[in-house]
Amino acid sequence: MKMTSRYGLALGLFGTGVILGLLLTGMILWAYAETAYYGFPHMADAHLTSLRCPHFMAQDEHATIQATITNTTGHPATFGVISWVSVPLAWERQTEHKHLAAGETWHWSREIGPANRDLRYFIMASVYTFGGYPIPQKQGWCGVFVLPLRGLRGEIVLWLGAVLTLALLFTGGWQLRRVWQERRVSAAGRWAAGFFLFVTPLNLALAWLGLWMLGVGALVAEALLLVIVGLSWLMHAP
Repeated sequence: MKMTSRYGLALGLFGTGVILGLLLTGMILWAYAETAYYGFPHMADAHLTSLRCPHFMAQDEHATIQATITNTTGHPATFGVISWVSVPLAWERQTEHKHLAAGETWHWSREIGPANRDLRYFIMASVYTFGGYPIPQKQGWCGVFVLPLRGLRGEIVLWLGAVLTLALLFTGGWQLRRVWQERRVSAAGRWAAGFFLFVTPLNLALAWLGLWMLGVGALVAEALLLVIVGLSWLMHAP
């Protein structure tokens, strides 16, 4: 294969991986950002780190949001969970209580589905836990991006997308490195490739963990550099 063809293939693989990573990360962070401004009541400052929600769902899919509450007080206590889940133009509130023995854990969950979709693409939820003094009250929230498809679990799409992103990114990066051993490239080009190779997986990880504010900052930086690289390539294209 000619050098030009090899270089074009490597750039194509690498660039597709970067763009796919941006798309996946952007959809996850978009759902979190919509939830942050959805208007759920603010009940506690301590973060409910045990809250788990799917990142993606299909339009006809049902899934659950989950949280773990453990009685660490050393004596029996009653704990409560208040959850708010979106419905079109509003939200549904649900309150539950459970008596826990010392050391007992409550694996709380609530089902979400098509009826909870709002703003066309999102399901949004907030969960507040209380009881068992002196355990602090905690609250968490999360957003789900509803994909425009049916019959396939959204989390499968996320896993496949993440694996494909990393495969394209690292295969393209490896091919670029081989080409650059035979062809001179500017230091700026090498730096940009290294930046994307580092930041794209980092963005996916931040979005996956729900660290949406850090993720948005990294996503904006990556998108701006992608625009700069694209414009530079167009200006210097033959």
